[in-house]
Amino acid sequence: MSIDIEALKAIVLEAGDLARRHYGRTSVRLKADQTFVTEADEAIEAFLKAALAGLAPDFGYIGEETDENREPRNGATCSWIVDALDGTRAFAAGMPLWTPAVCLMDGARPVAGAAINPVTGELFWAGPQGGAFCNDEPLAPDLSLELAPNSFLFGPTNHHKSFSIDFPGRVYCLGAPIYQLCLLAKGAVRGLFFDRSINLWDLALPSLLLERVGAVMVYASGRPVDLGALMDRSKIPEALYAGGPETVAMMREKIVPRAGR
Repeated sequence: MSIDIEALKAIVLEAGDLARRHYGRTSVRLKADQTFVTEADEAIEAFLKAALAGLAPDFGYIGEETDENREPRNGATCSWIVDALDGTRAFAAGMPLWTPAVCLMDGARPVAGAAINPVTGELFWAGPQGGAFCNDEPLAPDLSLELAPNSFLFGPTNHHKSFSIDFPGRVYCLGAPIYQLCLLAKGAVRGLFFDRSINLWDLALPSLLLERVGAVMVYASGRPVDLGALMDRSKIPEALYAGGPETVAMMREKIVPRAGR
């Protein structure tokens, strides 16, 4: 497997430019699964599907706005995992908490990718080798455990309903899972927990960034997240925790999914 990370970053940056042209000029409708979609989601996905096919014609493709997966062909083992617009609700509301994201997976293993928040100018990326970056700066978060009133984590909007929480700090939610996980890899928060509402495209690129900085991502049961098991487009089977190993252990003990969640 060989991929030009600079070419991939350029494609993602162009997707961000396309998103900005739609920003503040789009309408929202509900999909069959009751999630939001806009014409921007569809335009960005169409662009990314075509651009990524031009970069690697034999690679497979799994996109949130594409109903069926395209399998790799001619002996290829890689697939593009695409969320054209993570954070559609925020995008439609005019809040700068959204990002187009692309990850390349070789089988069930993420190997390269990028996500852009064009409003803040943050390009998160990792190539086939080396570290993880925001623009040209290596990501190097403090992954130590901190339990204090001024500590905060990212969690889902309904965390007060779906989790029993014994944590002295604060829980914030920005909505978009990919952007929040990228900010975790950047060191903006100590950890993240999420309910069973997210999919492969929400986790592929962030899992790569977190792995490169020494963070972990596990389910409530403690088992590692298997991205390969999500390639059928299913949602995660359990609540999810991400952060430094000690922080994740603390969250699994003190932030517990309620029965049926």
